[in-house]
Amino acid sequence: MSNSFFCEDIDIDENTILRSSPNLFKILLRDRTTRKNIIWATKTYELLGKEFGSKESIKITSITGEKSSLIRPRIEKFKYEQLERTKGKAEVFTPLWIVKKQNDIIDQEFSRLSVEEYVSKIWMEITCGEGPYMVSRYDSVTGEIVPIETRVGFVDRKLRRINQEVADEKKWFEYVKKAYQTSFGYEFQGDSLLIARENLLYTFIDYYLEKFDRHPDIKLQKEIAKIISYNVFQMDGLNYTIPYSGESFQLEYLEQLNLFGEEITQKTTKLEKENSGVYVKIRNWKNQQMNEFKSFVNKEESRMKFDVVVGNPPYQEEIEGNNRQSRPIYNLFMDEVQNISERSILITPARFLANTGATPKKWNNKMLSSTNLKIEFFEQKSSKVFPNTDIKGGVVVTYYDRSKYFESIDTFIPLKELNSIFHKVKNENKDNLGSIVYSPDSYRFTDSMFNDYPEFKNRTDTSHLKAVSSNVFERYPEVFLSDEEFAGDTVKIYGRKDGRRVFKKINKAYLIKHPNIDKWKVFIPGANGSGTYGEALSTPILGEPFMAHNQTFISIGAFDTKFEAESLLKYVKGKFSRAMLGIMKTTQNNQSKVTWSKVPMQDFTSNSDIDWSKTIPEIDQQLYKKYNLNEEEINFIETKVKEME
Repeated sequence: MSNSFFCEDIDIDENTILRSSPNLFKILLRDRTTRKNIIWATKTYELLGKEFGSKESIKITSITGEKSSLIRPRIEKFKYEQLERTKGKAEVFTPLWIVKKQNDIIDQEFSRLSVEEYVSKIWMEITCGEGPYMVSRYDSVTGEIVPIETRVGFVDRKLRRINQEVADEKKWFEYVKKAYQTSFGYEFQGDSLLIARENLLYTFIDYYLEKFDRHPDIKLQKEIAKIISYNVFQMDGLNYTIPYSGESFQLEYLEQLNLFGEEITQKTTKLEKENSGVYVKIRNWKNQQMNEFKSFVNKEESRMKFDVVVGNPPYQEEIEGNNRQSRPIYNLFMDEVQNISERSILITPARFLANTGATPKKWNNKMLSSTNLKIEFFEQKSSKVFPNTDIKGGVVVTYYDRSKYFESIDTFIPLKELNSIFHKVKNENKDNLGSIVYSPDSYRFTDSMFNDYPEFKNRTDTSHLKAVSSNVFERYPEVFLSDEEFAGDTVKIYGRKDGRRVFKKINKAYLIKHPNIDKWKVFIPGANGSGTYGEALSTPILGEPFMAHNQTFISIGAFDTKFEAESLLKYVKGKFSRAMLGIMKTTQNNQSKVTWSKVPMQDFTSNSDIDWSKTIPEIDQQLYKKYNLNEEEINFIETKVKEME
């Protein structure tokens, strides 16, 4: 049988389940931690009425009858709803070929196991959505039905082996129960969770029908549904709690249940509840006990470890407020799965590979130096993986295995030629240009300016008060002078006003002493392009002594002579230096020392081994020779890196 037995429509009709068995439907809606129904945990349906509020339980009457088409797979949802979900937590939906690629990595290791050992491996899909890594009835991106023989979910793979190797129906069902008991997933949003549970139930029916050419009876369906309701559960994956359970509507439950779901008389205080929420419990099928999920985290000798964790975690979380921004959270999920599993396969943004982006540098370095982590797949252009999605720096599939030793990633360079160039340069040069890069906020105002202009203190918050900000000409216009206004020592501030680059003078006493304030240097915008490899820089310029810049720019160097600064300017305009810059510059950002850390330092004086009086193309040829680049490596730079004037 090539398709799901129900129909070629990927949406499962809740009325069909209700007509089949109301009790079966009740099981699919059950939350085994709260002993209530799962909650909506999404604002998508709130306009329909109070019972559809994000904190309300999903009722059978709310999604059946005339409302049976309310909950649908994401591919069939209204476009505005998909947009809101994508914005909220940078949720992207995983194409089938990526699911296959990730599951294949582990399946290759497990393929030699006996069928009993194979189905006993404990898998979990994190932030599972509709459960594509567990079962792939359809491609969650295209909406196409997947024939049963080519499905790629880890539950699909277990059931396929059982169908191939187990003939006796009674034994078959025992193996299938084991397959479901060892397959877990969690999801925040109730509608997606219900779809995942329905997909798992219908997958059981599909494989039963394929094997025995008849439908399983309701009793068997209920047994499988019960396992699903325990194993595929609702949870906030960042704190291991029922969504929104830190609020008062869960207080009664907290007073009634202990760790194992037994009734107790001791009450939990409101303060404890608000700080933690209701911790999710999952079933250990070996000892039939319910244990808090958080008990698995950071415990080497946990009562249950996952053999494999797989998935596509949320990438970032939007923070509301005056300074609206997004913070990455995929790193938190990567840490979580490494704590609770022997192996993990995740697809995430790749910016951490270049030690860039908003993830903590300490965390980046931990990943790059890990000998248990390796890269299985990398794609610089994220839209090739997630259509119409631009993830700066690309995406990466990483494989973590606590029992294996891999060579640490250290410096990740996906391009073969560039990797070869990097190692030649690394062997020749130890110093790098990052050591003389000064950040956009390295220039600061002094206290004396605010003593002379006390009214400035009310124009911004304390943390930004002394910043030579990008809008400094508008924020503190009174301190910028015409040539006639001030006869003493001045400094020129380089910035932008009305869309143009301009210089404006300021009293020298108003700027702190800076290492290159009275030196020659080069100014470059702190953000350039999109992160595409080899792109041009936005018009670097020479910085004279007693010239500074606002936070739009960075400065490089602190030279005594104009010749050295001019040599540096030629160097950063050249193709060789920007080929090396592209190793770490995977986004717009080129503000940090890290971004420039793979560009080798040069002697910019007239005594250098490079003749800086030559043209930029001629200087590049000297650098190719200095680092012994071969014809293939030179052609790579010449074709991949754009020329600058």
